Amino acid sequence: MKKDTQIVTQGRNPFLHGGSVNTPIYTTSTVLYPTREAYLQADRGEPYFEESKMGDTLDFSYGTGGTPTTYALQEALRDIENGDACALTSSGLSAITNSLNALTENGDHILMVDTVYGPTRRYCNFNLKKNGVEIEYYDPRIGADIADLIRSNTKLIFLESPGSLTFEVQDVETITKIAKEKGIYTILDNSWATPLFFNPIDHGVDIVIHAVTKFIGGHSDLLLGAIITKGEQVTKTILKGVRNSGSTPNPFSCYLALRGLRSLSARMDKHQKSASYIIPKVKEHSKVKDILFPALESSPDYQLWKKQFSGAASLFTVILDRKYSDEELSNLMDNFSIFGIGASWGGFESLVLDFDPRSIRTAVKWEHNCSCIRFYIGLENEEDLLEDIIKGLDRL
Repeated sequence: MKKDTQIVTQGRNPFLHGGSVNTPIYTTSTVLYPTREAYLQADRGEPYFEESKMGDTLDFSYGTGGTPTTYALQEALRDIENGDACALTSSGLSAITNSLNALTENGDHILMVDTVYGPTRRYCNFNLKKNGVEIEYYDPRIGADIADLIRSNTKLIFLESPGSLTFEVQDVETITKIAKEKGIYTILDNSWATPLFFNPIDHGVDIVIHAVTKFIGGHSDLLLGAIITKGEQVTKTILKGVRNSGSTPNPFSCYLALRGLRSLSARMDKHQKSASYIIPKVKEHSKVKDILFPALESSPDYQLWKKQFSGAASLFTVILDRKYSDEELSNLMDNFSIFGIGASWGGFESLVLDFDPRSIRTAVKWEHNCSCIRFYIGLENEEDLLEDIIKGLDRL
């Protein structure tokens, strides 16, 4: 079954819900059972109700384990990512922290990609270190040389491809092959590509993370995370860890995510087409030194991106021609007509942020002494968005 069809059909059984095309919102904390034996069956983790057989439940006997709304989304994301199970959490960051907590303990060593999402880095540097876990950051383009960093106590390798803000593509198959030979788990944050453009499990990854908040939700109106696993042991470990953490997804958010999922293919097609129209024209501007976007043929990662991915999201970074002052950057940022200043992406609205990679890199020195602007291309008209960007650059 093609991805477009899966996105529309998976996690949906109208005849379990009175013929309703959309899975209803189930709001409950207490789950009632007709007999003691039925409750004990559910408490053992064996589905009793037909609806709970749709997804990967964590605790059938109480609402913290989810509802039919939750189960539907779990089933859909599990199947679209070709996984064995899916656990939902309250946010993308929560999906990451739950995975790290479930798999590590005092004395462990983990390898974390240097271009990882900022809040993940903060969690590692504060919470994990406090719990006795050693974090070592590595070059996202390390490839086979990752083997040189593996120790006897290395528990997992964390990947994010493309990387946050600067969009380096990792050689996922090479890294996962080495990890499997060493008995080390791999986790990959796949929020940028979505399951439509990249399926990490097919490339050897054990755990896939999604900030469902972003492209899957698609409307900037929910917070939700997903953990998709492949393999019996890692699945048991993750599901148990999430269950014990009490990180319960909101049924309203699950409903909104299911609604957003159904239009993911159409939205990503629009995002990609708009970005492919805008980026080459922005690259020609005199104030632009370079654009960081793996789908550009000039990108050093283009061949690797083309080999692994079937499409590109509409998030990219512009490296300006020099370092601009705060006053100059404010003049640029504050006067866009369409682009809003905001930290997220994946919704219908276009966004912009400036940042300095030098403050968030430790394994690989950032060589450019130039201002960096990240653009997210939403669903507005691409000509209007291009005009807004060009006028902004002209203000510099």
